[in-house]
Amino acid sequence: MTVIDITRRLELTELVHELRVAARTIRAQTMLERRETCDWLADSLRKRLEPTADLDAPGLEALGVWIDSLVQADPNDTDLLQELLYGMDALVRVHLWRETGMPLEPPEPRSKGDI
Repeated sequence: MTVIDITRRLELTELVHELRVAARTIRAQTMLERRETCDWLADSLRKRLEPTADLDAPGLEALGVWIDSLVQADPNDTDLLQELLYGMDALVRVHLWRETGMPLEPPEPRSKGDI
C-alpha cells in the first residue's frame, strides 16, 4: 500500500467518523446548527467521495439521492435527519468497501465521554 493509499484511507475513515458523529448528535443541535451540519456534510461527501465509481456506480448514485434528501429535509424533523444520516453512514461504508476494500466493520461501542 502506498503513502497515497494510506492517506486516502485515513481521509475516508475520518469522513465516516464525521458522518457517525453527526448522526449521533443531530438531535441535540439547534435548528440552525442542524441545517449547517446537513449542508456541510452534503458538501463534504460530494467533494471527498470519488466523483466517479469504478466498481460501485449504483452505490455512488444512491448516495447522491440520499445527500439530496438530506439537504432538502426539514431541520425540525430530527427523526428524518437521523434516519438519513445513519442510512448514509451505511451506504458510505458499503461503497468504500466495494471501491477501496476498506474493512466493512460495524461501529464500535463508544465509551463514556466519546462522541
